[in-house]
Amino acid sequence: SAQAAGSGARISKPLVVSMSSSPREIVAPPQKDPTIMNPAASADHKAERYYGAARLCNAGSTVKFQDGSVWDEKQLYARAIELNPSFAAAYHNLALTLGEEESISISGTDWNRRHLYIKAIEHEPSFAPAYVNLSGLMGPEDTVTVGVGPSLDRCALLLQAIQVDPRCAMAYMNLGICLPPQSMVKLPHGAMLSPTALMATARQLDPSMVPMPMPSADAVTPHRAIQSGTPATPTSVIMTPQKLAMPGSPIGLGKVVMPSSPVGLGSGCCLLGSSGAVTATLKSPPQSASLGLGSASAQP
Repeated sequence: SAQAAGSGARISKPLVVSMSSSPREIVAPPQKDPTIMNPAASADHKAERYYGAARLCNAGSTVKFQDGSVWDEKQLYARAIELNPSFAAAYHNLALTLGEEESISISGTDWNRRHLYIKAIEHEPSFAPAYVNLSGLMGPEDTVTVGVGPSLDRCALLLQAIQVDPRCAMAYMNLGICLPPQSMVKLPHGAMLSPTALMATARQLDPSMVPMPMPSADAVTPHRAIQSGTPATPTSVIMTPQKLAMPGSPIGLGKVVMPSSPVGLGSGCCLLGSSGAVTATLKSPPQSASLGLGSASAQP
């Protein structure tokens, strides 16, 4: 199954593909082409081919299959979901392709970014970066409900990310940005930390992670960065990464890379910087009977 999680992960090697006469049209290699599969192949296996083809896309590019059909990235992820409605990685990556107000119809249902991240979490509750990305879409007063659970604000989502992946540096950083400077938050493992300590923890986990300075209002790209909304931290923005290489299980802060056979996960989590997207992998910890989200002493 494409959703299986494990250990001993390795990043798949960069894929070399042939380019057609159009610089934006990529010819899918055989292992990413569903049109040449045995007709008896399962829907899940076909979904993995469409998903793999989508991973070949860059901004504005399309993928061409041997039957002559040409697909863009959104169409490929949507088709993967149609074939395998529990494909969490496809929901997650499709969300990354959508604009702020954009939605997409799949099997008669309209999906926006928030709905797609929620569905990814419902299918893979240990999907830490999906919690981080979902929280990045929310304002200080917004809440969401995942499955039959309680309503969660953006701080609770970040605490959830820390619960399922204690090494998710971006969760610590964004939580430190969201909370008022004088507040304290209880982490799932029981420690009480201030926003400053949270950001210091993020930098210990990932030394390259620093709060992004807030650009002018005209320069903010809403789907890439969202102002924290906390008056006491006017110089920081909450960043949502856009690229992440991750094998096997659909746990990643950005696009998920899946090799031909599912393997486990690596470790690490990266904040998107001004130089562009960052690649990392994440480790899935053992499941816990209770999430223990902790509580913040002050609301952002």
